[in-house]
Amino acid sequence: MLPKRRRTRVGSPGGASASSAPAPTRFPGIAVYLVERRMGRSRRAFLTRLARSKGFRVLDACSSEVTHIVMEQTSGEEAVCWQERRAAAAPPGCTPAALLDISWFTESLAAGQPVPVECRHRLEEALETLAEAAGFEGSEGRCLTFHRAASVLRALPRPVIALSQLRGLPHFGEHSSRVVQELLEHGACEEVERVRRSERYQTMKLFTQIFGVGVRTADRWYQEGLRTLDDLREQPQRLTQQQKAGLQHHRDLSTPVLRPDVEALQQLVEAAVEQALPGAIVTLTGGFRRGKLQGHDVDFLITHPEEGQEVGLLPRAMRCLQDQGLVLYHQYQHSHYGDPAQHSHSMDAFERSFCIFRLPQPPGASVREAPKPCPTWKAVRVDLVVAPISQFPFALLGWTGSKLFQRELRRFSRKEKGLWLNSHGLFDPEQKTFFHVASEEDIFRHLGLEYLPPEQRNA
Repeated sequence: MLPKRRRTRVGSPGGASASSAPAPTRFPGIAVYLVERRMGRSRRAFLTRLARSKGFRVLDACSSEVTHIVMEQTSGEEAVCWQERRAAAAPPGCTPAALLDISWFTESLAAGQPVPVECRHRLEEALETLAEAAGFEGSEGRCLTFHRAASVLRALPRPVIALSQLRGLPHFGEHSSRVVQELLEHGACEEVERVRRSERYQTMKLFTQIFGVGVRTADRWYQEGLRTLDDLREQPQRLTQQQKAGLQHHRDLSTPVLRPDVEALQQLVEAAVEQALPGAIVTLTGGFRRGKLQGHDVDFLITHPEEGQEVGLLPRAMRCLQDQGLVLYHQYQHSHYGDPAQHSHSMDAFERSFCIFRLPQPPGASVREAPKPCPTWKAVRVDLVVAPISQFPFALLGWTGSKLFQRELRRFSRKEKGLWLNSHGLFDPEQKTFFHVASEEDIFRHLGLEYLPPEQRNA
């Protein structure tokens, strides 16, 4: 009977039947329904439990009580069709629910309360699409322009309902303004929709989502006539070992990594690192350190309080993880420090291992949409990076991100302060000296800036 009850809990997102007493809610005027299609059963169940624990009212069925319908990875056409079918079945006079992207839901969870339904969510997505498309064409300038404009929208305290609200804002040029104006006036932008429908954009997006595939490789494959994952599987001689691993585990690696997975991974990594070098420190970085609820990979930064003790740590920790059967693939990269002042602003020279972990899953968890028993493990992308303690604050700042935040911070350092900042240090080229710091706060202070906690770096 226990297995049956376990399956029932997964099937019912809240872990209770519709007839059970409702959980206490802090927001009685809000009733959320999560659409399972594309989201997946286990992810819907997890998000439902998380939301209810924060006082949100999440309904198991899409009834007339629902005020907010949340969908994930759904095209505009699919969403409209879904909404039309629901409207046809609704009783006369029923107020239509707001049909929202998952971003509204995750932002609400992060805020601890329902955030206003803002047009900027859709505006950001449109600009990010244009940024991505520009990147696929090798236009770094246009890519950066649209990324910056999207970040400006993301930082606004109020919904954008008129173009006049954007006048005078930095990094918001004529092209971005034209896109926003079209969205505000018509609800869609022809340029954005044309990009999304294009075969090249769809193919480049598909290929660059494969572990080990960058824009140049994806472009070469596209020029050679390849269009699908099956096209790649039929020509394995084209693929590196990293790309083969990425393609083999593509379904899992395309599934968002959630907080419980991150916590489980951190425990595994900490245990292996402690066994390899007692006293070593493991710190979660990346988007999860910035407070994000989900991501597509997990980054850990490793150091030791005594300078030099970290040398040789990573291979020992990797052997420990491999002995437990937790590593499906890894590529080790030696450190190559040289002169830290000479390192690129976008790359560092730390010792690291690019991995795909075999993360055990609890009974009843489902991470693949396939007609077979629930798997006992899930493939997850993990990067392990080792830094000496003297460079740890800079490495932590760099690996926390976001990429755009780091780019702007380093540009400010160079243009406004005449200093070179990267993940290894802060260098004064005139004095030919490095700044010694003990924390991220020290770095901000040397730059004359107010310290921003990780949660405020989601540019």
